[in-house]
Amino acid sequence: MVESATVVSGSSPPPRKRLPRILFLLMGAALLVAIAAATAPWAFSNAALRGEVALQIRRMTGLATLSQGRAVFVVLPQPHVSIDDVSFTDPSGALRIDARYLKGYVRLAPLFAGRIEIASAILGQPDMRIDLDGRPMPPDSVIGRAADALPATAEAASADEERLGAVTLVDGRARLSRKQVSPDVTIDAINMTLDWRKPGAAAIVTGQAQIDGETAAIAAWIASPAGLLRGQQSPLSLKIDAPSLSLAAEGGLASMPEWQFSGNIRAATPSARAILERAGYPIPLPGPIGDFEASCDATVLARSAVLSGLHLKFDGNEFEGTLAFQARGPAPVLSGTLATNRLSLRPFLSVFPPAAGRDGQWNRDPFELSELGSADLDLRISAAHMLFSHYEIEDAAFSVMRNSRRLELALAGGKAYQGAIKGRVTFDMGGNGVGMQAAGAISGADFAALSFDAFGWPQFYGSLTGTANLVSRGASMSELMRNLDGSAQIDVAQGQLGGIDLESALHRIDKSPLALLAGIHRGRTAFDRASFGLRFAKGVASIEEGELENPSLWLGFGGSVDIGERGLDLHAIAKASAGAAAPGKEVPDFRFDIIGSWDDLAFTPDVHGLIRRSGAAAPLFSQQRDMGKPSLVPNVETGQ
Repeated sequence: MVESATVVSGSSPPPRKRLPRILFLLMGAALLVAIAAATAPWAFSNAALRGEVALQIRRMTGLATLSQGRAVFVVLPQPHVSIDDVSFTDPSGALRIDARYLKGYVRLAPLFAGRIEIASAILGQPDMRIDLDGRPMPPDSVIGRAADALPATAEAASADEERLGAVTLVDGRARLSRKQVSPDVTIDAINMTLDWRKPGAAAIVTGQAQIDGETAAIAAWIASPAGLLRGQQSPLSLKIDAPSLSLAAEGGLASMPEWQFSGNIRAATPSARAILERAGYPIPLPGPIGDFEASCDATVLARSAVLSGLHLKFDGNEFEGTLAFQARGPAPVLSGTLATNRLSLRPFLSVFPPAAGRDGQWNRDPFELSELGSADLDLRISAAHMLFSHYEIEDAAFSVMRNSRRLELALAGGKAYQGAIKGRVTFDMGGNGVGMQAAGAISGADFAALSFDAFGWPQFYGSLTGTANLVSRGASMSELMRNLDGSAQIDVAQGQLGGIDLESALHRIDKSPLALLAGIHRGRTAFDRASFGLRFAKGVASIEEGELENPSLWLGFGGSVDIGERGLDLHAIAKASAGAAAPGKEVPDFRFDIIGSWDDLAFTPDVHGLIRRSGAAAPLFSQQRDMGKPSLVPNVETGQ
């Protein structure tokens, strides 16, 4: 009995503990009855429900609502209105939204008073068409009145306290259009929430969307949307994170007299070229423009931008400076001043075909000019070290300018090979190829290092000074080289000619002329001065007034350099100075040729002259002629 009484007593709560639970149930039931009574006018009438929701949306946004679908009021778990196949339009036609369904969650307090007041809404599969040049919010709406109120007035303060809410887009699509911008921008897979409780409160946008098949996470905060609509500036924070672009912006946004952002921007992308081409602004520079990072203070308008305090990284190069962009007419303009410690031009040149083909001749492939885009350029760049192919220039100050189809590259000054260098080259890009004009000067350069880097020739030494003025036209590198016209002048001081000892040859030429051939390639020929001119005509440069001299030697040379065929045909005569000859004897001389392609030059001495000087070899040579055997040299006595 005791145990039984204990069990029964333990399973039945005291009456005073049951009372709060009963009261809670009664209050819940009363609340449901109250909600049901309040919603009775709309619970059984689709037309009444649609009309009330349309009135609420019209009051807040000014948009007209149209729906022929099913409309229901749902009490649990949270009171809301559900309407199928609903459309929203503004009177000006700047905005139209066609949604598969609308769920509008209502506030409880107004509901008990018999009013529907939407606190938040979900639009399912909305298809939006937005004209960015229009004004979609009429002045008799909550947003319209807030936008039209004068700043810092009682009217503005009152309008800023009106209620708005939050709207969530689920699997939406938007098409954005502007009169002066083509084509339209389409955004898919929009899953975003706009939380804007009052016109005077901050607006927060979070979610993700898909552009060109790529999903981007987006977060934005606008401190004063109402002030922004009135033409005032509002603080803004924006973040976009996508596989192809990471962007963060913080600053101020203004809408008058046109949309403008001023603040700090940080961006990173694997390919800036791809991003800008998708936006309709192809980069007018060669190269991949990859691994791009930038941070700057920016002023951005709809069709222009100024980037100051710029820190820029791409293609392994880093820059600091200022850039400006202006989208005017058919050719936008990019201008600015940049500085860098080290600049490699290899990434920019990598997109061009090599100057020479696999056969060792100039490349015959036609130039592809479309890759350069159509934008105008005015860039000034300074580089402490600039690497151009395998040439290095220090303290380089150069500019890149482009206007229409004309491109100009100018090196105002720089140091190279321990000397000074400057130059300018202009390309006129037309339908029938490229017209080129080039001028340059170099002074005090190390001739040995330069000739080795340029041609792989290590035989030349000295201090080089030279000038050149050239013009050409062609559709390929081969045509440009074959059409070269112009002139050049080369001077070398205090140098050496490696691979040949001319002074030793002249000393031995009378004693053992044929024997000197065995040792002529050993040693060097020092000189005080060497100079020659080049006269270009259709890709062939004639060597004019070629001279090399030192106190005991004079060398004269001439011939031609076939630029188009990459060949050399040089003829030279070396003479000892008058004081070097014995009294009563002829001043000795030595003649030779250098002939062949640039990659395989052949040194050919004048064997005829050496045989004539050889007393022992001349009779043998004459006997060979008398026996009727062919010979490569003429008879010394007859000259035949």
